[in-house]
Amino acid sequence: MQHYNKISLAIATMTLASSAQAVTLDIRHEYKHHSDQHATRVKVSDSIDNFYYGLETKFGAEKKSDGSQAAMSDLERGDSEIDWGFKFKLDENWYIQPGMPIAFGDNKYTIKPQLRLGYKASSIPLTTAIRYRREFVNSSEDYHDDYEQNKITFTMSYKHGKNKYWLEANYYRNEDKDIYNSTRENYDYILSAGRRIGSWFPYMELADVSSSSSSDTRQLKTRVGLKYYY
Repeated sequence: MQHYNKISLAIATMTLASSAQAVTLDIRHEYKHHSDQHATRVKVSDSIDNFYYGLETKFGAEKKSDGSQAAMSDLERGDSEIDWGFKFKLDENWYIQPGMPIAFGDNKYTIKPQLRLGYKASSIPLTTAIRYRREFVNSSEDYHDDYEQNKITFTMSYKHGKNKYWLEANYYRNEDKDIYNSTRENYDYILSAGRRIGSWFPYMELADVSSSSSSDTRQLKTRVGLKYYY
């Protein structure tokens, strides 16, 4: 019951904190098919002029001895994140977007300075962007080492009527430890689709992600989500 109370309190705090000018509420559940793990994320976000911000929290079931997780039993709160930054238009098509997400978890916090360069086409509903992020992970536990990681993200989205389709590709380079197949490099791909229905936006994502830092095993990660626009 204590786990549920913590989750409810986190979600309520996020909703109340942004209720004055809330724009988007995003609830998403994911499942990793090989490692049999579930996780859920709740996020609220808004923007004021060229300033944007978001608050999110994650939760999932307590891990079993084999690392798997049930869908909705023995829930525990995971990391929470504050995402904020600015978006500046360079002209009618180009923009830059510096930001500084900060994530908090059990006995650690992560600072993520980033810069995004985006392009929105004039003749077709196509948007592309590339983002560089540097992650500084700091742990308060002696047995958990701090590390730094680079992340490059490419995104492309296309709108057709009320439908939206988007692609995301990520490349990771860790400075301090192996993260995939006994190397310090990793990657993933995400294909997504959604449809606007009034104030609602249901969507689905399919991702190819790694399963282990010591092997080349990959797995499917499925996400289903629902956004609500106030």
